[in-house]
Amino acid sequence: MEPPICTRCGRRVANYYRASSGEKLCLHCLFNSIEDTVLWTIRKYGLIEPNDRVGIAISGGKDSLTLMYILGKLRRQGKIPSSVEFVAFSINEGQPFSCYYRMNRVDFVRKLSEEFNIPYRVYSFKELFGVTAMDVAHGLWSRGLNIHMCTIDGVLRRRAMNIIGRELGLTKIATGHNLDDEAQTVLLNVLSNNLNRFAWFGPKPITEREDLIPRIKPLRFVREEEIAIYAYYHGIPLMELECPFVYSNPRYELKFTISRWERENPNIKHSLVSFGDSLAGLLTGGGSVPELRRCKYCGEPTSGDVCRVCDLMGKAGLLERYLGHLRTLNTTTTHSPS
Repeated sequence: MEPPICTRCGRRVANYYRASSGEKLCLHCLFNSIEDTVLWTIRKYGLIEPNDRVGIAISGGKDSLTLMYILGKLRRQGKIPSSVEFVAFSINEGQPFSCYYRMNRVDFVRKLSEEFNIPYRVYSFKELFGVTAMDVAHGLWSRGLNIHMCTIDGVLRRRAMNIIGRELGLTKIATGHNLDDEAQTVLLNVLSNNLNRFAWFGPKPITEREDLIPRIKPLRFVREEEIAIYAYYHGIPLMELECPFVYSNPRYELKFTISRWERENPNIKHSLVSFGDSLAGLLTGGGSVPELRRCKYCGEPTSGDVCRVCDLMGKAGLLERYLGHLRTLNTTTTHSPS
């Protein structure tokens, strides 16, 4: 029996079956299709425009490293304008299983930084907030508040990216969220009856929010499995240590649930994301994007009186420490030489 031939090129032996389209692809065509999908996403939704200064959030996992590699490659090929600046950064959350600590090869990020002329810097929760994720977790858990470490990391990381974005003068921040991540988000929001969250969903960044750096997701239509294959064959290291906190994260079960559904419906992930995008369009088109105020403690944008960061800090008994750190940072910035 002869091996199957690639559906696209019709010349090379097929190595991968894409169930969603029925295509049998050689690795060359698979990799080209992934890069083409990223470029199509960028151009269709205006994710990156001339003279943008885009931050690439590097968690150390395969998705963010692949994102950095593909964006650098597309710019070098002239498919992304040369006037676009990329700046990569990582965030050390300060808990034992932080993505930063689990990053296998920091030197690989440095290599990409040099290869594609993308400056790279590491920040930490400690320098940004005056506390680590572990400090917040201990404060919460010692008071009997069972707030998941992923929630703590996520809330602080989103704020950290805004602070970093303002400091670096970024116009957008690119994250490594893939199709699987987006499908999980849609289902999680539906199951938790969280309609308002869909106002922030969708392929296009919301750009008219003061002090909030728009997020873009160039990998959002690429399956995680395909990113893993792309990473492996391009020498991009994979995290070998799984974070133990992930096993009690609601997303963990959803990941396998959606994968089971995918056996019967190969397009289920695309369908979920399309549903989320449609719902986001209805909400934003109808003026349902939550109105933002200023947190009464830290002054950052929030939909309520108190932002989620200050709420967490308060519940952990760390609010005064956090606000004191902010005052110190503001004083230092004010008196630093221009």
